[in-house]
Amino acid sequence: MTSHSDPSLTQAGSSAASTQCLCISIAANKALVGEVRRSVRAALLSWGADEIADDMAVVASELVSNALKYTGGEAAVRLRLAKGQAQLEVEDGSAQQPAQRRVGTEAEKGRGLLLVEALAAEWGWRLRRRGAKTVWASLPLPAGRTA
Repeated sequence: MTSHSDPSLTQAGSSAASTQCLCISIAANKALVGEVRRSVRAALLSWGADEIADDMAVVASELVSNALKYTGGEAAVRLRLAKGQAQLEVEDGSAQQPAQRRVGTEAEKGRGLLLVEALAAEWGWRLRRRGAKTVWASLPLPAGRTA
């Protein structure tokens, strides 16, 4: 496990012949969202998934922002690249269902899940143990590419 200069964010990575994986634990600190975005982008670039790195970085940023904003607690991020797609999961300690908000055209906030829906091929959520939940999103690699 590698620890960044900020002890509130830890990262671990692995790669096998068919699966790449990045795991990040995030302390309850919204300032870490940018670091998660950079880590997700860097991992995908290093795995040769350049075409989706920017979009998945935005998706990660939105899902992590929501997890930290609405739960006030820690979150865990898992990014996997396998079988021709990247899947990002963000787990937090709340059982509250994520919901898209209707916002006015002049609103400066409230479009996070709309961005996730626009960028991801699929997204959803599931309840986890003891009231936690995981929100996930996936993006396919371009045609003909595998992990």
